[in-house]
Amino acid sequence: MIKYLPSFLCEKRGGVGVLFALVLVPLVGSAGAALDYNRAMSLRETMQTAADGTALSVAKATGDFTARKQQGLAFLTKQLPQRDGITYQPAVEQVLQNGQESAVRVTVSTAVPTTLLSVLGIRTVPVAVESQATSGRNERFDVAFVLDTTGSMMGARMTSLKSATTALIDDFIARRGDADQIHVSVIPFAQYVNIGLGNRNQPWLDVPADYQTPVKEKCEDVREVVGQQCEKVFQPAQPAQPRTCYNDGTPYSCDIAAQPARWVDQCTPIYGNNMVKQCTKSGGSWVRWNGCVGSRPYPDETRDGNYSVRIPGLMNISCASPILEPTNDLSLAKSRINALTTNGETYLPAGLLWGWRALSTQAPLSARTAQAGSPVSRNMILVTDGMNTVSQRNRNSKFHDGKNAAEADTITKLTCQNMAADTASGIRLFTIAFEVTDANVKKLLTECSTLNGGAFYDAADAAQLQDALRNIGGQISKLRIAR
Repeated sequence: MIKYLPSFLCEKRGGVGVLFALVLVPLVGSAGAALDYNRAMSLRETMQTAADGTALSVAKATGDFTARKQQGLAFLTKQLPQRDGITYQPAVEQVLQNGQESAVRVTVSTAVPTTLLSVLGIRTVPVAVESQATSGRNERFDVAFVLDTTGSMMGARMTSLKSATTALIDDFIARRGDADQIHVSVIPFAQYVNIGLGNRNQPWLDVPADYQTPVKEKCEDVREVVGQQCEKVFQPAQPAQPRTCYNDGTPYSCDIAAQPARWVDQCTPIYGNNMVKQCTKSGGSWVRWNGCVGSRPYPDETRDGNYSVRIPGLMNISCASPILEPTNDLSLAKSRINALTTNGETYLPAGLLWGWRALSTQAPLSARTAQAGSPVSRNMILVTDGMNTVSQRNRNSKFHDGKNAAEADTITKLTCQNMAADTASGIRLFTIAFEVTDANVKKLLTECSTLNGGAFYDAADAAQLQDALRNIGGQISKLRIAR
């Protein structure tokens, strides 16, 4: 064998070929491992995204789980890339807690065919993902809908607001685990808030009894009118008079129409020689409380507490639809929203403060308290279409008929700060500017939401309003990817 060694060493070309062949296999395997692994990881990311989207869509959907599951599988199939040699094994499962759905689990697995790794005998790379989305069916939460019902919300805006908010309540109803899981209150606001006649005798309210003003009669002797003398008088044409009026800060045309030239009768009385007694009556009208309330003196006007200083009822003032105090009758909440009407100017602090009161566990409205092992999250959704257009006359006035919008903004900020300091209530504030163009209003709402752990949404149209409410609903019910 030794005698062949010199010739083997001399035949360099053949030796290199053998060595290269021996080294090629692990080199190809290493390069193939990197290439095939990257392909598998890229597919895994796509599968995870599809699984997350499916889990959220099934958790968010309403109705029977079997139907939701089939819809989820169909959605998942569309999201998964279809490649030769790849077959997916998807599954959608319901996760139960105390007999109620608490989450939706989605799993997907497959085997990715290899290319270069096959030289090492590795034909596939297994890939599997899992996603779990909480469905909110066992989360207990209270929601105060604080809704702008001012004059500028009239028409299409109010129609859109009713549709979007009741759609969110429908979603709450469909995904509710038990009848007491969700409590809702509705706080319509404009210049004032209507707390309802049923609260008239509450110890925290200061409102007098309705009364009738005394009837006064005034009599005097006047000359007797025995007839009248009329003549035709020519009135020249009057041109139209353009005018701009305002409804909650929104301008609109209120022109005085043009009048054509015309002849009119102009009459003067004819007096006799006799004197007669002529009597007129005044007064006798009723002064009534219609449910509207104003502000307490500063600083109580900006906080929920110290109700030894009572809330003033306002006599002979009309205001928004009455509030709906916290209830688990969500169908009633929908009915009350659908019955809302519009009128009046904007005073944001009134809505904020009564929304806070609807979520606080103390008087005046006393929301439910949390129990051991059953916490309650408290959430306020405020929707408005504009800035403060009125203010208090001064900080000690109960009336909101002043014109100092900057002062009303200051009171709004102070109310938001005080609500954020109420850690016992722990209220999250979500605000939506609906078709608002004023940057200062958006800034004010953003600051208030940030202070109170919520979020601000800028909804330029009805579709964006609905999207914003859906997003908020998911956050409130803790609809999220858990893992």
